[in-house]
Amino acid sequence: MPDIEVALKNASDTAHEYARLDGEARRLEKMEKILFSELVNQCDESSVAKCEHWARGHVTYKDHVSKMVDARTKANLGKADWDVTQMKFEAWRTQQATTRAEMNLR
Repeated sequence: MPDIEVALKNASDTAHEYARLDGEARRLEKMEKILFSELVNQCDESSVAKCEHWARGHVTYKDHVSKMVDARTKANLGKADWDVTQMKFEAWRTQQATTRAEMNLR
């Protein structure tokens, strides 16, 4: 496979992995409100404020928030990988243009 084909395959893989990680983080972020509401509805306290406080302290909610933050961190790292891949491509393209310009000067 020529070098450009390898680079394009790598870029595609990196973009797909970022999209997958971002999708997982978004899914968990959307589920946070659903989980929170379910926990508030399970509470036996008399006021909404007490139920919300209880729900935020619940182990299920804490675990979900932890997973959500971990997923967003992984997605951010995937985005960083994608950004680096784009920068490498732009540097390669610039080098190719410089090489062509140098050949025309001779």
